[in-house]
Amino acid sequence: MLKFFQFSETINGTTYFLRTLFTILLSLPGIIIIISFFSTYLISEGLIDMSNPESFDQLAFQEKIEENPKEFFSNIYGALTAGWIFSLVLSFIPALWFSLASYYKRVSALFFENRKNIFAVLIGFELISNATSLGVLSVLSFMETPFSIISFLIFLFMVFKNSDIDKDDHEG
Repeated sequence: MLKFFQFSETINGTTYFLRTLFTILLSLPGIIIIISFFSTYLISEGLIDMSNPESFDQLAFQEKIEENPKEFFSNIYGALTAGWIFSLVLSFIPALWFSLASYYKRVSALFFENRKNIFAVLIGFELISNATSLGVLSVLSFMETPFSIISFLIFLFMVFKNSDIDKDDHEG
């Protein structure tokens, strides 16, 4: 089990694709925690009545956000406690670590001599791409679509490119 999370050895494209799918499964606990947080918040604010959950009015909810978005998001931020943050971070650590290990193993299979430099460049690119798409780097917002296309092409390259290592010699 430990070898799956180590930054050593190599994997083929099929294994990389399967490990990417498994990363999505590892992210499910974090997604469940996010849904639980928002559900708890909506119930505590009285927007959802537990005696009649079907009474949730989406239009009224949107109007409340549009009336005063600053207050609404301030209330959400106020409801975010250390316990929620800790459980969220803790739930995503295995998925992040497994994803990075998979990425490194595949880069090692394709570019063994320069694997560390290429891995660092690819991770840097992905961080900038994600920060742009999340609005953190709003200066680069015009690059959101090209970044997404390039990320997808990198993923396809990683999956379909044959490495110099024989298919049966990959370990990891």
